[in-house]
Amino acid sequence: MALLAPHTRWLRSFACTEGHERIPLEARAHGLKTLVGAWISSDRARNEREIRGLLELARAGLVDIAVVGNEVLLRGDLPEPELLDALARVRAGLPAGVPLGCVDAYAVLLERPALVAACDVLLPNCYPFWEGRPISRAVHDLRRMHALVQAVAGDRPVVIAETGWPGQGDAVGAAQPTAENAMRYFVEVQQWSRREGVPVCYFASFDEPWKLQQEGEVGTRWGLWDQDERPKYLG
Repeated sequence: MALLAPHTRWLRSFACTEGHERIPLEARAHGLKTLVGAWISSDRARNEREIRGLLELARAGLVDIAVVGNEVLLRGDLPEPELLDALARVRAGLPAGVPLGCVDAYAVLLERPALVAACDVLLPNCYPFWEGRPISRAVHDLRRMHALVQAVAGDRPVVIAETGWPGQGDAVGAAQPTAENAMRYFVEVQQWSRREGVPVCYFASFDEPWKLQQEGEVGTRWGLWDQDERPKYLG
């Protein structure tokens, strides 16, 4: 946390159990705002623990934006009515003034008006890399994704909940995972975000070697720092 704090104003966390509940506390201790997620999956017993954990953190004043789920509908973990029910139960328990949202792929949000209506803030994941875009057009496509979500959001704010570019691994179509492309994407996203006033949570802080079995090498190489907390793209 001390490493990240000088470089950002917000921190996103993905779960509220198994030690993740300490992340918002540490973020606050380092002066950061928090976008705190309850991890929702097909494990309904864990879902209940996650929801309780999120509400406890919110009542302790440690949550600036409360989030229920990350790509639940994209993965098909739960049917939409169950996810909407979870959102409604969290909303009923949140302190006044804490906005509520649900993270999913941008295309999912375009197709789910009930989910949009259940959120105070829309939180799309937007990845030109996974759509096979060349780096030369990547931020242009990110801007398009954001605009599509903003069009269905109405007056609700839109925060890009994830975007990033890996520095190593297998290509996806025209999207090449190289150190040069990863750094170029990071810089261009920051420039666009500041120019147009679009809030962005950049993925990811650190490499995640545990994703090797799920996503191959490319899934482990999204960090701005490596797994040993060394900056990857400086000097």
